[in-house]
Amino acid sequence: MESCAERIGTRLIKAGLIEPAQLEWALEQQRLHGGYVGHHLISAGFVSSDDFHDELARAWNLRRRDLVADPPQADLLEELDVEEAVELGWLACEVGVDGIVVASCVRPNEDVVEEVLERFPGMDIEFVACSRSDIDSVALGVRRRRLAVERESAAPLVRPVHVVLAVLGAALSVAAGLVMPFDLLAVLVLVGCAAFLAGCVAQSALGYAALLQGGVAGAPVLAPYAGAGGTAEDQELPLYSIIVRVCGGRAGVAELIENASAVDYPRDRTDVILVVADGDTATLEALRATSRRGWVRVARVPDRDFVDVVRACDHGLALARGRYVVAYDQDEQPARDQLRRAVAVFEADLAARIDGRLVADPLVGLRVAHRAGPHWPTVFDRLREVDEVLPVDGSWSDRRGPVRSPDVTSVHFNMRLLRRRGGFGLLVWGPGPVSPGERIPRIESLDSTSVRATDATARRWLHQRADRLAQILLDAVRRGREMARRGGERPHGEAEALLARAGAVAMFLAYPIVLGGGGLALLRTRRLDGSVPLHAASIGLGMAAIVLGVVVLVVASLLARRGGPRAALSALALPAHWLLHALAAWTAVWALVVRRPRRGQLNGAS
Repeated sequence: MESCAERIGTRLIKAGLIEPAQLEWALEQQRLHGGYVGHHLISAGFVSSDDFHDELARAWNLRRRDLVADPPQADLLEELDVEEAVELGWLACEVGVDGIVVASCVRPNEDVVEEVLERFPGMDIEFVACSRSDIDSVALGVRRRRLAVERESAAPLVRPVHVVLAVLGAALSVAAGLVMPFDLLAVLVLVGCAAFLAGCVAQSALGYAALLQGGVAGAPVLAPYAGAGGTAEDQELPLYSIIVRVCGGRAGVAELIENASAVDYPRDRTDVILVVADGDTATLEALRATSRRGWVRVARVPDRDFVDVVRACDHGLALARGRYVVAYDQDEQPARDQLRRAVAVFEADLAARIDGRLVADPLVGLRVAHRAGPHWPTVFDRLREVDEVLPVDGSWSDRRGPVRSPDVTSVHFNMRLLRRRGGFGLLVWGPGPVSPGERIPRIESLDSTSVRATDATARRWLHQRADRLAQILLDAVRRGREMARRGGERPHGEAEALLARAGAVAMFLAYPIVLGGGGLALLRTRRLDGSVPLHAASIGLGMAAIVLGVVVLVVASLLARRGGPRAALSALALPAHWLLHALAAWTAVWALVVRRPRRGQLNGAS
C-alpha cells in the first residue's frame, strides 16, 4: 500500500512537476533524516513551494488560499491567538452568518473539526488549504502590529555617557575629599559605614538561608545522560525549537552553519527559527542563496526589535512548535550533546513529579552552567564565577536556581511554560511575585558548556550590571508603591525581597565611600591624637576589611567545591571586583538621575 508521501509524490509525477528519480531521492532523504517529502523536494529545488501546495490542496479536495495575498478578516486577526494558530496549524479567515472559512496547513480530520467547533460552535465549516509558511507570516505580522501599538520595549537605561559621568563623579569626589573640612569628611565616612553595614546585614540575614539550601551556590544539575545517542531512540526525542539571531551577511550565515552542524540532535526533531532584521538585506540575501531545509524558518522582524535581544527572541518564540526551546547567538556553539542533556533533565524531572518522588514546581528552565570564550578561562571569567556562586544584587531573594542575568541565550525552556511566563523577559528583569499565590519560576542549572567566539569583557559586564541595578531601583519603587496601596496584605517574602535588593544597592554605593573616604582621612591626618576623622577612617576601613575577609573565605570555599583549589584563588580578586560593582551601582544612579524613567516604568511596565 502506498504511503501518504508516495501518493502525493505520484500526483506530482503525473502533473509533470517532478521526475520519478527525484521522488525516490526525497523518500530516501525522509528515511534517513525524517521530515516531510515535500520539504525535501522544495529544499532541493525540484518543485516550487506554490506548485507543491497547489497539488497538495487538490489531493485534499480543497481550494488553496494564499494568506499573504488574501489575508483573513481584520476583526479575526485582532482576536487571533498567535501562538495557538502556529501550534494547531489552522486559523479562521472569514466568518459569515452561518459559516466559517478556516485555512489549514494540516489535512482536516475529526480532531481539527472538533477544535474549530469548540471555538465557533454551531457553524458550518469550509476548509481551505494553505502552507505552513503562510500561517507563520500571518502570525508574525499580527504580532508586529500589536507590538507597534503597545508600549515600547524596556530599552536599556544605561548608556556609555552614564559610565563616564560615574567615573568623573568619582574623580571629583576624591578631589573634594582632599579639600573639604575634616569634620564633614568624618560625617560622610560614618554615613557610608552605616549604609555599608546595613546592606551587609540585609544580605547576610536574608541570604544565609538561601545559601544553606543551595539556592545560590548549588552545583549544576547533572543530567541522567548516557552519552552520544542518548537513552532514547532519536524518533522518540521531542521536537526542539532553536531560536538564533542572525546578522553579518554571508560570514554570519557561514558562522551559524558551522556552529549548528556541531549539535547532535535529529534534524527531523529540530525546529530552527532564524531571526533576521528587516533592514539586513545582506543576511537575507545570504539566507536565500543557502539551501535551507524544511526544519529551518526565517522570521523577519523590525530593526529595533532585532537589537533588543528579548524582543527578538520573543518573536521567534511566537513561532516555536517544539516542546522545548532555546535561544543562541550565531557565534555561540553549544556542546554537542547539550540538547540531549536538557531533554534528559526535563523528562526526568517530569517523571519524578508524576511518580511523586519530587514535590516541586514544574521545571521551567535550565541555564547552561559554563559559558566560555575562545581563551577561557580568563581573569574576568573567574570573576564571573564569583558572581555565580554568591550573587550580591539581591536576585536570589525571589527566585530559585542560578542568578538571573541579561544573558538570555543558552537557557533551555519548557516552551509552553515560558510562554505562560511572558517570554524571555523572564530572565532579564524577573520582577518576582506581586500577587498572593504567584510562584517563582523554577530555573535550574545544566551541566553543559556554550562557547562564544569572543571572550567576555569587563566593559560589557559593567554595562549589563549597571542596567540590572537601575532596573532593581525602578522595581523597588514600583513594589514599594504596590505594598503601600495594599497595606498589610502582601505576598509572603515580598518585603524581604525588597529589603535584600535595596540592601545590595546601598552596600555597593557605600563601598567606595568607605574605602575612599577612610583612605583620604588617613592620608590627611598628620596628628594621631584621636581626632574624629581618624576614628571614622579606622571604623570604616576596619569594617570593610572584616566584611571582605569573611566574604573572601566564603566565596573561596564555594569555588573550591565547584572547581577545586585553583578556582578558589579567584576569590582573592573580590575586593577589586566589588569596586566594579560599585562603579556599576553609581552608573545606575546617574542613568536614573540624568535620564528620567518613563511613567510606565515606575508604574510597573517593563
